[in-house]
Amino acid sequence: MESNLTPEVLASQPATSTEDYYRLLVNQITDYAIFLLDVTGCVATWNAGAKEIKQYSEEEIIGKHFSVFYTSEAKAEDYPGMELREARANGRFEDEGWRVCKDGTVFWANVIITAIYNSHNDLIGFSKVTRDLSARKKAEDELYLALEELKVSEQRFRLLIEGVTDYAIFMLDPAGNIATWNEGARRMKGYESYEILGKYFSKFYSPEAIEEGFPEYELKEAKRKGRFEDEGWRYRKDGSVFWANTILTAMYNAKNELIGFSKITRDLTEKRKLEQQLFSTNEDLKESEEKTKLLINSVQDYAIIMLNPDGVILSWNTGAERIKGYTASEIIGRHFSIFYGQDAIQSGFPQFELNKAIENGHFEDEGWRKRKDGTAFWANVVISPIYNSHNRLLGYAKVTRDLTERRRNEELTQKNKELIRINNELDNFVYAASHDLKSPIVNLEGLLTALQEDMGPQKEAHEEVLTMMSDSIVTLKKVIADLADIIKLQQDKERPVCVDLAELVVEVKANMRELISSSKAEITLQLQGFDSLKYSRKNLRSILFNLLSNAIKYADPKRAPKVSVSTSIAATGDYVISVADNGLGIANHQVDKIFSMFKRAHDHVEGSGIGLYLVKKILSNSGDKINVTSEEGRGSVFTVTFRKEDQQS
Repeated sequence: MESNLTPEVLASQPATSTEDYYRLLVNQITDYAIFLLDVTGCVATWNAGAKEIKQYSEEEIIGKHFSVFYTSEAKAEDYPGMELREARANGRFEDEGWRVCKDGTVFWANVIITAIYNSHNDLIGFSKVTRDLSARKKAEDELYLALEELKVSEQRFRLLIEGVTDYAIFMLDPAGNIATWNEGARRMKGYESYEILGKYFSKFYSPEAIEEGFPEYELKEAKRKGRFEDEGWRYRKDGSVFWANTILTAMYNAKNELIGFSKITRDLTEKRKLEQQLFSTNEDLKESEEKTKLLINSVQDYAIIMLNPDGVILSWNTGAERIKGYTASEIIGRHFSIFYGQDAIQSGFPQFELNKAIENGHFEDEGWRKRKDGTAFWANVVISPIYNSHNRLLGYAKVTRDLTERRRNEELTQKNKELIRINNELDNFVYAASHDLKSPIVNLEGLLTALQEDMGPQKEAHEEVLTMMSDSIVTLKKVIADLADIIKLQQDKERPVCVDLAELVVEVKANMRELISSSKAEITLQLQGFDSLKYSRKNLRSILFNLLSNAIKYADPKRAPKVSVSTSIAATGDYVISVADNGLGIANHQVDKIFSMFKRAHDHVEGSGIGLYLVKKILSNSGDKINVTSEEGRGSVFTVTFRKEDQQS
């Protein structure tokens, strides 16, 4: 004869110490709706997860038929009845589909219904486990969700746990001996309860894992961290293996004394990928309030705090102290607007955030916030209202992330884009100037020549002015030629060749013969490190020509210019050419400017301000670099560094 799982029958059953473990275990579960149905399909028990997912309170739903959770189409097809028949015929029934909440909204659910029999093999009801798969709440919201205590008898907990067949759910005592055993554990691992109770849980591990002390390590880690999760091979009674996800959670009483461990095992052998996704995105068990507090306090990358309904700070974690600078004793009890600037406070923005959080279920924002020392940081803020079981506002969870570094990188990226734009515009200008000014210069030369011819005898009286005009035209032609060289450089694809440095210096000196002679300059060559270089010969000649001519042009008028060209190998293996002079030297504030176009350190010396810019451009295009050290009145040393990779290839 069948006995039905009515609330009255369940309440009359005596309690046992084993059922105390079941109560502790189930009381932590809020992500699953776990409840019992009697043989007719009427709801007999109700847990906090069921209330969370389906919205019914215990008083509203106990005694009602579970078809209330189904769509009208499903009820018309008697789909709920079919589920019970399948569960009774096959022992269990699993399904995914749309289910209906109290307010009429629907959610996509995974449902497992298991038939429950008494010791006489009489059907006494069904266990029903439902998981809401339609959406995931944000981790910040879940940290503060209050755990609802189950208000059902201890007998219901025993039947509920024993009815679950897809999970091995059992308790260990503090030493690791098995204290409880459910139907899911029996089916998964193959042991009857009388065979396994009191045995050490290492029976499920390989000899290698036992020899390494892995079971003891799990207990130690669960005790140290509050929980331990692992995936690996486990052994059944018959010696076969299965791939298991296991969660071991330390359990404490009200005096914070360790009373044992809960252990949940899931067989992932056949549906490994699917179950891995399920377990990786959601923690199966919620820790106690104290464990949650410890967890939050260990987070350092997020400021996670609790506000009361008025916005006053109630809790403070390590991440909040690190990000905002306040200790818990300094900040708890103060209004959270302390983190905002005066403009935000005067505009009522902190209160606006709280109002929006209530209106929309949460509020997210990015903006400047203020630390204790007055410095500002760019923050991502998420505020979520927290309600109790009676829908009364308890306060707000506020999670803050310091994104200052990310914003700084974004700003640098934007500045780099702007620099690239400016550089492109400058290149366009150089191109236009080098081409469009040639014709006017030719016209000026022709007009000056015609003017000199027309002046006749008067030419001698204006010879000085005419010479100055002619010299200016020559200088302008040189500037345009230098600009043209820049354009050619950008288009230059000349392949590197092995250049003899002594030969190239002789060639450059020959081209500068008049300048060297007039200045009485002395140029020496010391090829100590290397005597040849793999590079574009034309570009290397341009580099040496500009460096040597600048060294002579910017000579100290009190002494004859002495210029030394030397080679060396750097400690990094790079090839280095140094050009040292005894000239005027460069002021510290000018050093960073001399490689810019039209920038010169000494305006009294004739020049276009393009030579060093051209040198820098050549070297940047080839991936090499130039540096300068200088002392006013003593001279300068220009150091050109060529990558060793290009020389050794």
